[in-house]
Amino acid sequence: MRDPIELLSYQGTAEAHLHTHTQIVLPLSGQLELEVEGQQQAVEFGQGCLISSQQAHTHLAEHDNRCLVLNALPIWNQDLISQEKFIQLTPQAQAYLPFLSTLSADSNLLKQQQALVFLEHLLPLPKETLRHAHVRLQKAKQLIDQEFANGLSIKQVAQQVHLSTSQLTLLFKQHLSVTPKQYLLQKQFTAAKHWLSCSQHSLEEIAQKVGLSNASALVRLFHQHGNMTPGTFRSTLHAESQKQFPSCE
Repeated sequence: MRDPIELLSYQGTAEAHLHTHTQIVLPLSGQLELEVEGQQQAVEFGQGCLISSQQAHTHLAEHDNRCLVLNALPIWNQDLISQEKFIQLTPQAQAYLPFLSTLSADSNLLKQQQALVFLEHLLPLPKETLRHAHVRLQKAKQLIDQEFANGLSIKQVAQQVHLSTSQLTLLFKQHLSVTPKQYLLQKQFTAAKHWLSCSQHSLEEIAQKVGLSNASALVRLFHQHGNMTPGTFRSTLHAESQKQFPSCE
């Protein structure tokens, strides 16, 4: 898979080809001819080309050029086809390109994708993307809610909703202000409090019931989320917890 953000200089003529991901070509300097599904246009700074997944395209570069190429944007579902192949950038989008170009050398993938999300408001990407994003987010949340106690990993969740882990993280942070891992740990913490409040199960048993590897992991979870040990929680909040969780069965 290609990097999300690339800086390229096109040369000569390329054979027609296609990608299994979406792509945006944004010239920073110079000019080149691009052809997408039979539509051809010269593009230069201030213009862009939107290439949907599986669309045949090629280029002709007779002049020196330097282009920002964006691959597989999280906000553009690869199954959706852009109605516009060649676009004119707004002044705001043009001003944003130099910053994006600096991220091509940044190895922080999450930082890159967070920066790319801003393009949602600057470019005419398919509007259905937002609906698809919400559907995938809800499916991921539901999966964590139902399977958190079975040792579920965030990688498995991402695979189930057909996203990379970084794309899933971006969706959660954008719409819920937490990462998928934080959401999962909160579900485990809540469930652990339930079992501590209404049962005499050992810490090892409770850890297994909420999808943690062992009692040590349970202790770490309580330190991180409750600033206390599971034993302290059980002894000091037992009466109150019994009212909230009258039965574990």
